[in-house]
Amino acid sequence: MKVPSKAKRVFNIALPAIGESYLQSLLGVVDSFFIAKLGLLAINAVGVTNIYSMTYIGVFTAISATLSVFLSRAFGAKDEKRSKAVIFHALFISVLIGVLFSVFSVAFSNSLLEMVGANTKLKDTADFYFKVILGLTPFIALYTTQSASFRAVGDTKTPFRVGIEMNINHVILDYVLIFGIGTFHGLGLTGAAIAMILARIYGFLRLVIISQKIPAIALKVSDFKVVWNLTVSMIKFAVPATVERLSMRLGQVIYFGLIVRMGTEVYATHNIAGTLTTFASTIGGGFAVAASTLIGQAIGENNVNDVKEYRKWSYLQSAISMTVITGLLALASPWLGKLFTHNETVLHLLMIILLIDTISQPFLASVLVDTFVVQAGGNSTFPMLVTMIGIWGVRTLGVYLFAWKLGFGLPAVWLSIAADNALRSGLFVWYRKKKNVIKALA
Repeated sequence: MKVPSKAKRVFNIALPAIGESYLQSLLGVVDSFFIAKLGLLAINAVGVTNIYSMTYIGVFTAISATLSVFLSRAFGAKDEKRSKAVIFHALFISVLIGVLFSVFSVAFSNSLLEMVGANTKLKDTADFYFKVILGLTPFIALYTTQSASFRAVGDTKTPFRVGIEMNINHVILDYVLIFGIGTFHGLGLTGAAIAMILARIYGFLRLVIISQKIPAIALKVSDFKVVWNLTVSMIKFAVPATVERLSMRLGQVIYFGLIVRMGTEVYATHNIAGTLTTFASTIGGGFAVAASTLIGQAIGENNVNDVKEYRKWSYLQSAISMTVITGLLALASPWLGKLFTHNETVLHLLMIILLIDTISQPFLASVLVDTFVVQAGGNSTFPMLVTMIGIWGVRTLGVYLFAWKLGFGLPAVWLSIAADNALRSGLFVWYRKKKNVIKALA
């Protein structure tokens, strides 16, 4: 059977994007593995820092989504001047917000650590790590944005290759700076912070160097000028995208707090299930990137008929892949679960949770892909509203009522998550049928 050309294009862009996401996760896993050798206090120091760093990354991801929408259209229209202007403004906005986050984090580090429950001993341990990681936030912003510029023009292989290089450098730096080598005794947790930032700086500089070989995204000094109406247009688009990410994050914090109170076994099962299902959701994210890139370019090229085709093949490939993988994880959970624990209650509960999540995968695939599709079409407000309705009106409320108040436990948590995905999927179907998906950008 001949595979349609558009399905191939979607797959070829999605695959490296999926690989890059896995590499980003590996960066965190390696860090956690080495830091675990330093003791529980060091692990907790990283944990309280990650609460803020993941929130900040959510904001930069929203800015990257804005860059992708504006740049993919300009690239599709072969408007090189506008392409470069969009990249510069995305970098400008990212650095500006990164500096604000940086100054705020360093100036109020003590208060921010207290807000997440850090006691005096934990604050002392986390203080320098916290200040280095969050104080150098602009470099994380630059790397995230520069990566997005490649993806927006359909090049997901370069960020993937640079991600491999960055991971290799990170592993070497992490080991040497944490534990030392030869006469150098290592810096412990401080070394972990420095290694993480140096790896990100390396990744950003490599991407900048490579970008100079691609005319559409190669910035020159003459491109470094602020056009305020473009800045305002991008910020207007980025604000709802940012609120969408943050509302999801805040909702997770609240219902995670309820799950913690359900007991150690329940919380452990939830975390193990979350770790395993990342393998599926990462695939959906890769196909969502492909959909956004190709739809934006099709709009820029005035090939409106291609929009539905790219959306269809992005959704079908992600839904099938995610459902199959989660189903296999569910069937293999009695053995996979033993990599984490031998608690029989946890292992039994894990299979139930993964079977529920398998049923939810086609809906989750729709949510992941259609969020990017609608944003690529020029509307960042509707995905924000859909997320807020789903995360607060269904997921968090469902966890509170059914899992917490009525005592149906963890299966009710994951059924609430499935119901949230189903509702949001339905709302996106309604939008695509009733509204004009393609809107003009300012």
